[in-house]
Amino acid sequence: MQINIAVVQFSISQFAPATNLRKAEAFIQQAAGQANVIIFPEDVVTGPLSRAIAYADSEQRYVRHFQELARTYQIDIVPGSIIEEEAGKFYNTTYYIEKTGEILGRYRKVNLWLSERSYLTPGHDFPVFETPYGKAALLICWDLIFPEAFRALTRQGVELVYCPSYWCFEDAGVGLKHDANAEIHLVDALSVARAFENGIIFVYANAAASATGTDQLIGHSQITVPFKGIVQRFAHSNEDMFIQSVETSLLADAERAYEIRQDLATRLLEPLC
Repeated sequence: MQINIAVVQFSISQFAPATNLRKAEAFIQQAAGQANVIIFPEDVVTGPLSRAIAYADSEQRYVRHFQELARTYQIDIVPGSIIEEEAGKFYNTTYYIEKTGEILGRYRKVNLWLSERSYLTPGHDFPVFETPYGKAALLICWDLIFPEAFRALTRQGVELVYCPSYWCFEDAGVGLKHDANAEIHLVDALSVARAFENGIIFVYANAAASATGTDQLIGHSQITVPFKGIVQRFAHSNEDMFIQSVETSLLADAERAYEIRQDLATRLLEPLC
């Protein structure tokens, strides 16, 4: 099956939901009729909250807004991620919304980034759900670093993994003295590795650099698959969108070649010592 995926490297206006939602709709309108699915970056509606919890959504108004956009433009949407409040706790949440407006999947970020841990509550599971284009799952940003998250999904038969992100150069901390592009090397290497080692299509949508923001984002939004590695990638951090066609049948070829899923189902892979 062929799937056309629109990946938006979006420049987020901090604490300006109305501005970001208007611009997101413009990208959706542009992709409609060409792409089957469109994905936005992490924190796309407000930017990172950094304890500014007044901007958190306790009424699911933002996801309902994207549900209406999916119905209007007849396109499946992964609306980046949204900080949502429930029962006094705050979660970094993303969704898969089908073109009818139905929510097919919801994921709450399990592996929180260092600065998120003081005010966000981690999720606790890695759901896989059916879409018109195969079994899919959602991860968010720092989840990329943990192979265990991907293995949990692969054991459930996942085929496509969508990953909104907000990844910055400065995340390397003191590591910047060793290489200013450390985070680019990390994201590029792991995006390819996760596709190969799990036999999946991996879709990574990072935020773009902002002329007014203080965060220095790496960009490098991309799609990776087994055998080919990177099939499309931005080698910059500017705001942009690409639409890439991907053939899901190559996943069956990957399993025939590597038998990764068979090994996960039948072999004890953990060390015995």
